[in-house]
Amino acid sequence: MSKKAYSQQEREQIGEKLLKVSVEMLSRKGLKETKLQDILQAVGISKPFFYGSYYSSLAELVVAALHEQRTLLLKEAEKNAQKGAKEQIQSFLSTVTFNREGRFFIMTQQEELWTHRNLSQADFEKFQQSQEHFFGQLLQIWNIPPEKCSPKELLNLILSVLLIHNSAAQSLPFFFEEELEKTAQTQIEALSAYLAGLIKTEQ
Repeated sequence: MSKKAYSQQEREQIGEKLLKVSVEMLSRKGLKETKLQDILQAVGISKPFFYGSYYSSLAELVVAALHEQRTLLLKEAEKNAQKGAKEQIQSFLSTVTFNREGRFFIMTQQEELWTHRNLSQADFEKFQQSQEHFFGQLLQIWNIPPEKCSPKELLNLILSVLLIHNSAAQSLPFFFEEELEKTAQTQIEALSAYLAGLIKTEQ
């Protein structure tokens, strides 16, 4: 049986489906439980076609999926624009921290380490640049001047909350697991108040 020849439009549609399915599976199951073959089977393509047409590794696909979901994250940040500054920021941080609905793929410490190990240095640096751009967009949505909080600082502040909440039970044994949710709530409250205090006000 001859292999199917895909048109350029079909290839683009498959690429879009590949990212959509990846975000859905990663957010629901996590990286450890998500196998490349499961994604490809759901999309309906083979490994040779995947490697020859899209990405050279699962790690590259994971990074692409993270980039894809940023549009959803920005919409989430904009969704509560009618609320007060602190409430808007706090709502966003709570949504991405207590990701109960499986809407977003937020990596654990182990998942970050695995992805970093399996990316080339050039791809990692490119990803970090895109991270900086994304967090700069968050600052714009929240009307926080970058001279008061840089995108890199915002990334560190938010990821410190997410990583402790998502990773402590597996990799930080000195934390009390039963208090992690309350700890994250306290951190979110404090971080939201801090960031709201940086917001530029009209003169």
